Amino acid sequence: MSKSLRFLTATLLLFTALVAGRQSAVVAKETGPDPGIAFQAILEVEQTARLLAILLDSGRAVVNEYQIPLDAPGNSHKDLTPDVFERELIDMFRSRSGIDLRNLNASHVPDLAKTLMKELAGVSRQVVVDAQPEINRTGGTREFLPAIFGDRVASRYTERTGVRLKQTTLVPRNPANAPDSTEQSALKLFADPGYPREKPISETTAKSGMLRLMFPLYTTRRCLDCHGEPKGALDRTGFPKEGLKLGQNAGAISVMIPVAK
Repeated sequence: MSKSLRFLTATLLLFTALVAGRQSAVVAKETGPDPGIAFQAILEVEQTARLLAILLDSGRAVVNEYQIPLDAPGNSHKDLTPDVFERELIDMFRSRSGIDLRNLNASHVPDLAKTLMKELAGVSRQVVVDAQPEINRTGGTREFLPAIFGDRVASRYTERTGVRLKQTTLVPRNPANAPDSTEQSALKLFADPGYPREKPISETTAKSGMLRLMFPLYTTRRCLDCHGEPKGALDRTGFPKEGLKLGQNAGAISVMIPVAK
C-alpha cells in the first residue's frame, strides 16, 4: 500500500448521512478542523458535491443507453433529441436521488445545491443540443460516448461556475483525466471489491478552503463494448480494451467546491 493511500485510509472518518436513506460519505481531512469553517457549511457543500456527481453520472447513463441506436448506420434520426435527453435525465436523477429537477424549490437540499444542479442540468442539455450533428449523422457515430459527453459537460460547467468536475480513472484514455495523488488514493480504495458501492470519499483542506468529493463509477453492459474483454483487443474507437467486468469499478467523478467561511 502506498504512503498516500495509507495516509488517506488512516484518516477516514464517517459523517452522518447527508441525504435521508442514503449512504454517508467517507470523509478524510488533510489538516485539523478550521475554526473559520462551520461544520454545517462543510456538510452542505459535501451534499451539494455528491448530488452534482450523481447528476453528471445520470447524464452519462442516458447517453450510454442510446449507444446502440446512435451507432446504427443508415438512420439519420437517432432519437436522442435534447428534449428526450432532458426528460430521461430528470427521470434518471430522480430515481437515484429522490430529487425532482423540475421542482427544486420544494427539495430539502441546500440553496447552493439547487443553484448548481440547475446550472449543471442546463449545461448537460446544451451539450446534447450542440452534439446533434454528430448524433444524427448517417453511417453511425463513434464520437458521442458517455465519457465524451462527461468531458464536454465538465469543461463547460467548470468554466461557468468555478466548480471543478472531472472524470478520472487509474488508467485514463485521455491524459487530461489522469488522477492527481489524492484522486489516485481514492481510486485505489474504490478498486477494492469489498468497498461499499457508490460510497463517496470527501476531504476538506483547511489551507485552501476547498472540499473535494470522489464519487465511484461502475461498468454497465454498454460500457463493456469498449472497456470489457478480451483485454488488449481494440474497441470500436481504436483503443485497447481494459478487460473490465460487469459492475466493476471503472473510475470516479471528482468534484471540487470552495467552502465559504
